[in-house]
Amino acid sequence: MASETPGGTTGTMDPVELQYLEWDPEGSPVSIHMHPGVVDGIAHDAAEAFAARLEVGGLLLGRVVAGPRLAVWIERYQRVSCEHRFGRQFILDSGEITALEESAANILAGGELAVVGFYRSHTRPGFQLEESDFDLIRRYFSDPSDLILLIKPDRAHGISAQFQAWDAGRGSHPVGGEFPFGGRIEVAAEDDTEETGDHENIAVPTVQREPPRRLVPDYVPSPVEPAPSLYGLSPNFVPNDSSPPDDLTAELGTRERLKKWLPLIAALLLAGGILWLVLQPVGHSPAPPQTAAVVRPIGLYVDASGQSWRVLWNPNATALHDARSVQLFVREKDDQKRFDLSARDLTSGSYDYQPTGNDVTFRLEVVDKDGRTSAESFRLMRAANPVPPPPAPDTTPRITPPKATYKAPPVVAAGIRPRIKGTIPIDVRVQIDAHGRVVSATPVTKQHSGLEKYLAGRAVKAARLWRFEPARENGEPVASSQVIHFTFQK
Repeated sequence: MASETPGGTTGTMDPVELQYLEWDPEGSPVSIHMHPGVVDGIAHDAAEAFAARLEVGGLLLGRVVAGPRLAVWIERYQRVSCEHRFGRQFILDSGEITALEESAANILAGGELAVVGFYRSHTRPGFQLEESDFDLIRRYFSDPSDLILLIKPDRAHGISAQFQAWDAGRGSHPVGGEFPFGGRIEVAAEDDTEETGDHENIAVPTVQREPPRRLVPDYVPSPVEPAPSLYGLSPNFVPNDSSPPDDLTAELGTRERLKKWLPLIAALLLAGGILWLVLQPVGHSPAPPQTAAVVRPIGLYVDASGQSWRVLWNPNATALHDARSVQLFVREKDDQKRFDLSARDLTSGSYDYQPTGNDVTFRLEVVDKDGRTSAESFRLMRAANPVPPPPAPDTTPRITPPKATYKAPPVVAAGIRPRIKGTIPIDVRVQIDAHGRVVSATPVTKQHSGLEKYLAGRAVKAARLWRFEPARENGEPVASSQVIHFTFQK
C-alpha cells in the first residue's frame, strides 16, 4: 500500500504488529493478553473520572481459548453508565444493572466477543474489592475464567492495577501483585483535595436497590470442562511482542480477504436476488424474516431474610420451556439433598427451604426434552451468630391510676364518739367515671355490730363527696375503681 510519508516522499507502509500486554506467570494455568487500546482507553477514563473524584467501570470483552493452558484475550472494553446515586463510588442502581444486562445480551447476540470480566477504577482507601463488587461477582462473574480488574489512579505514582479472581471456596483473591497501568495522570491544581475524602456539600439520596440478577446465559448445550483454578499466582504485567493465537490470526487474515472480494460478492448477491424476484409466482410474497428468540436466564437467587429461606428463579426462563425434569440440589457441608420440582413450583418461581447450617449451596438443574442440561448455582453464607431480631413492640396498655383531688372526711355525731373503743377501720370501694366523679360507693369491711354499721354509713356518705383526677389508659381518661381506707377513733 502506497502512502505519503512525513518527509513528502512516497514509500511502502509495513503492516503494524500490535504489541499485546501479556500477563503470563510461570507455572500458572492461565495467561492473560490485553489489547493496548483497551489499556489506553480504560486508563484515560479512570484518570478523567479521578479529576472529579468519581469511579468508573464496565465490561471486559474478549474470548477464552482452551488448550494446555487457559488463555484469556481481552480485545475490547465497554464502559457502563453510572449516575453515582449512592455517592462517588461505582455502585449501580437497579436501572443501571438492567442496562448492564442488556449490554451483555447484545454482546452475546453479536457472537464476535464474550464478556470475560469487569473492571472498576478505585479512589477509596486501600486497594481491595468492596461489598458492591461482590454483589456483581457472585451473580455474574463467578466462573474461574472471569477476571476482575481494579485500577487505582494516584496523582503521585500514576495508575496502578491488580487482577482478582473469584473462587466458590475462597471467595475473591488477588492474582499477583499490583502493576503499572497506563501513563501518568494530570489533575487541575484547584482539585488538590485529600484522596480519601469526599466533598461535604454532596447530598447522596438513599435509593432502595433491587436484588441483582444474573448476567450469564442460562443454556449450556453440553457439559463444559471446568477451567483450572487461579490459585497461587504471582505474575508480572509487562509489554510483550506476542500476538493472538494462530486461529485468531487466521481469522483476521480471512477478514482481510473478505474485504478485498466484498464488492464482487455484493454484486453477485444483488444479481441473484433480482433473478429470484423475477422467477417468483405472481401473488406470492416472501416469508417474513424470523426474529431471534430472546434468551431469558434462570436467575437463581436466595432470599435469607427469614428463618425459612426462599429459593427464587425466573419462571419465564428459556431453559424451563418444555423442560423434561427440573431438580434442586442443596448441599450443606457433606450432606446433599435433591428435590424434584413440580410444575406448580416452576410456575410460582420459588421454593422454601429450612437450612440447618450457615453455609448452603443451591444448584438448579434443568433437563430439556433432548436430554441437554442447563444449570445455575448460588452459594449463601451467613454469620455463625446472626443478629437477633429486634424485640416486638410492647402492646400492653399504659394505665395511670386515679388520683384524689378532694377528700371529704366522715362526720360522726358527738354522742357516738364515746362509744368508739380504740381504732375501727372501714374500707369503701368507689366507682369513678371518666370525669373523676364518684358514681357509687360500697363498704368492703364486714360490720359485726350496730356501731360498725353506723360508721360504715358515715364512710360511704363521705366517699361519695370525694373528687379524683380520672385514671388514664394510653393517655386517655377512663372509668376506674378504688378502695378508700377510713379510720375512726374516739
